[in-house]
Amino acid sequence: MLQRYDIVIERENNSLSIDEFAALGRTSRKNENTDPLKEEFVFIQKVIYDGDKIQAAINEGTDSLISELRSDDFFPIRPCAELIAKKVTDLLGDKSVNSSELFF
Repeated sequence: MLQRYDIVIERENNSLSIDEFAALGRTSRKNENTDPLKEEFVFIQKVIYDGDKIQAAINEGTDSLISELRSDDFFPIRPCAELIAKKVTDLLGDKSVNSSELFF
């Protein structure tokens, strides 16, 4: 299953949101030429975080940030969680960018 995560920093609200989407009904994982931008994604859920808690977790390290991002409802596997954590860290460090998209 192809997944997409839209990560948005809302600096005016001091919050971070992650929208999770999935491309359902994919026919083959063997097709190396699949363009994720042409897939039809279905919205799964939105999770919202307090910006101060995320920043504190970033200051403690990647494992702490992953623990802060994960919940009973949002629990990406470790390799995906590491990439999401890196993207969150990059977004918070770059004031000129407010959003990013990740595909898995």
